[in-house]
Amino acid sequence: MTEGPTGDVVVGYGRYTRCVAKSTYSNPAFSDGVVAFVFSLFGWGTSWAAVAEDGCDYLLGRKLVCLGGVHCAIGTIAGIEKDKSFPENIDNDFCVNLLLFPHETVEFIESDFEVRARIARGEDRYPPQNRLSNWQKVTSDGIQGALILHDPDTMPVPDDPRTDGSAKPYSTTYIRRGATDEGSPYEQKEDEIERNIEENILTNYSFGEVPVLHCEFEGARIFMVCRAVAPFLDLATGVGDGCRAALGGIPLIGDVICDIIETVVAWALFPIMVTAIANAWEDAREFDEELGTGPVKRWVELDEPVIVTGEWVWDGSHQGWNEIHPVHTMQKIVLPPRTGGHIPPADADNFVKQWCRLVLKVPLPGQPLTAMTPEQQDTHIRQQRPENQWAYHPDIDGCLPREIKPEVPIV
Repeated sequence: MTEGPTGDVVVGYGRYTRCVAKSTYSNPAFSDGVVAFVFSLFGWGTSWAAVAEDGCDYLLGRKLVCLGGVHCAIGTIAGIEKDKSFPENIDNDFCVNLLLFPHETVEFIESDFEVRARIARGEDRYPPQNRLSNWQKVTSDGIQGALILHDPDTMPVPDDPRTDGSAKPYSTTYIRRGATDEGSPYEQKEDEIERNIEENILTNYSFGEVPVLHCEFEGARIFMVCRAVAPFLDLATGVGDGCRAALGGIPLIGDVICDIIETVVAWALFPIMVTAIANAWEDAREFDEELGTGPVKRWVELDEPVIVTGEWVWDGSHQGWNEIHPVHTMQKIVLPPRTGGHIPPADADNFVKQWCRLVLKVPLPGQPLTAMTPEQQDTHIRQQRPENQWAYHPDIDGCLPREIKPEVPIV
């Protein structure tokens, strides 16, 4: 088959977040993560209304730093992330991890001998320095590596900063069960005893940290929950702010009185707010299952080569890494053949540039004309022509362009 995109285009319709300039980024008040944010929504914690308002602002409009607009990436799906459990599943984005072309997973999986030797020395099965060296192999390839390249020293401090080197590369752990196995994603058991038993059984297998570009199709739950609770949060914080404005001149006693009033109002709103959250939670589940991330989940397959477009951002809500968020489009693609298992870097670079240039010329469904690039506007105009309005095939329900005959001069 000729190389290039093939088949249906999957569209990420969820676009609920916005990215900000690096100077605008700030970490949330709920420094313990999404769990603390959910607890604050249900009224468990100090100044819960203010914390919840800040949480919605952070998750929808402050956690992503813009890196350069819409970008394109080509690679192989090296990981599909599992659904989260409550309460972390308030973030119900669907995530896949992309190994950037022309790299293959086998490049990053060590030999059995190296792994056994390290275990025998009492060292980590996959130490941070290996993760870093694998990451550098991709970032220095001169093709697509810049998409995952970032310097933590030039970015804001993320919500969950790390100092052990794990913050720099985002990776997927792969295991190879035998010399002929190309590898598959490996997830450690959560239970320590089960994990130790499994790793003893897998002693003779090879492991590797595969550097990936994180790609997120946005789910609707955070947006719907925040929209549902916004009136209650405004009321609760408004009461407290108004009280402090009136009694702020009374040292200590004024703050105590206002805290009591704010707490009473908050707990009075609590039952109504819980109902609103529950309804929004379920509405988001149904919407995403039918129209949002559900169709994408049923389409995506591991080890599938794809071409992706979306917003290129730095995400500070974890340890801080580059990603495509939200994904706009994803389409399966046929990669060029490897001669002797190898693709010349110049050929790989030309392949990426050619198809990304063409894909980025296509306007998104429902995109207003004013938001299109000049190339997308040209494509949009061509799409409206009668000869391009076929649904099945040009030879079945298409038409030929109208021939414009030159005017015959009158003598």
